[in-house]
Amino acid sequence: MPADRHTPLSFSRLHIVRTAGGSDALRRGLAALSDADIRHLARSLEFQGVLEGDAPDLLDTLRPRLRDLRPERVGSVERMCWRPLERFLTDEPDIVPDAPWIVPRRLLRPLWELVEAANADLVDQLRRRHLTACFDGDQMALDQVAHQVTDLAAFILNNAANIPARLKLSVHEAAVVRFAARVLKWHRLVMPNVRYFQQSQARQTDQVQALRLYSNWYGVFELLDTQFDLYVLYLFEMTPNPVDVIDAFPFYFDTLTEPVGLAVQWLHHRLDNLAADLATLLSRPPRTQPTEVLLDLADRVFTLNRLVTRLRRIPLFGTEGAGAEGVTALLRGRLGFDSVERLGEGLMDWLHDVLVGPAEKRMRATMVLGPLAGIYPALLMLIDSGERGSRAYRLRVRLGDKAVDDVDRYLRSHEMAPNARHATAANIAPLMDMCRAFGKAEAVTELERRLRR
Repeated sequence: MPADRHTPLSFSRLHIVRTAGGSDALRRGLAALSDADIRHLARSLEFQGVLEGDAPDLLDTLRPRLRDLRPERVGSVERMCWRPLERFLTDEPDIVPDAPWIVPRRLLRPLWELVEAANADLVDQLRRRHLTACFDGDQMALDQVAHQVTDLAAFILNNAANIPARLKLSVHEAAVVRFAARVLKWHRLVMPNVRYFQQSQARQTDQVQALRLYSNWYGVFELLDTQFDLYVLYLFEMTPNPVDVIDAFPFYFDTLTEPVGLAVQWLHHRLDNLAADLATLLSRPPRTQPTEVLLDLADRVFTLNRLVTRLRRIPLFGTEGAGAEGVTALLRGRLGFDSVERLGEGLMDWLHDVLVGPAEKRMRATMVLGPLAGIYPALLMLIDSGERGSRAYRLRVRLGDKAVDDVDRYLRSHEMAPNARHATAANIAPLMDMCRAFGKAEAVTELERRLRR
């Protein structure tokens, strides 16, 4: 019989599992273990793995239960070494070009072998101290071991000669290793400030104010101003909206002069990901997409436009900035004009459904017309060259004229009660605002006057 989850620890059940012969007996034994049994068995197996240098196979069998229980790990000196990198680690094996902060776990093992070979005696000593501290439950001693092994790795990775050649690293892998070395070197100064912000987020709902008041950025800036981009990278990774970080530290972003550094690389990477996700949604025929997909499309345009608008206010990405052309080329390359134009044609079809479509189409069109018409001028601005006579300019004129003509024709051919006029005015108001943004202010004002009669 399976044990209740809250059944106390039983060494007899553990003995059955450890001595089980065959997969069926092992499966039955594992099913009978309580949560307390699992925690005790996992801890003893982890200690065994540390002592023998390789985790027992039985530990892998326990992983499904351990994912639910999340017991405290025994870990190892090697795991402690890379703890400062945990936020940046990924299980994906491939390197992401121009994103050195995405560190594949596969690189950690060869780096650890390099550290271990450089000072085997010290690593062996730290292992023994780690085991003793684990058995004694001495957290202070564990922290000291963690600091020492991280400092050792930081020194070796920052000073060892020709690491890329010794480990046969590609150019992008070498960049990731340099980033890891930098994190290990500076985390003792950066991380206390990051943790302070994490603990204080709940006190302040305004993220910009929270970053300014609770992140102790001034301490980081005074102690290591040349490493401030590393601190900003941590904040970018843990703050939902990157615009909040930019607004919190204008003194840093407004003084950037070259499109290099971690913070700028992160912004380019984020911009590229947002544009790529948006391009995927735009590539699908809008009229055939579910309503929730179209609303998601509107949200993504809003998020991307907010980030681009804030970047344009930074001198580096402004009209005369060194990074301006890179942002423009990225957006045009990712989004493309054809998909944006097709969405504009979809807006005209939804306007027709709102005005004269059957009830089921009218309801759906009303739900999507507002959000998509609201973001469409911003979407066009993202890919506009700014030249009179460009494709974006011609599309604005064409869509504005068509929308105004369709509404005018509808009002001329339909007699409506006042309530119906007011409902129609509310349903198409976002599209009228879009036409106003496209230079049709006078025509829109006249249509709105006729709808209010």
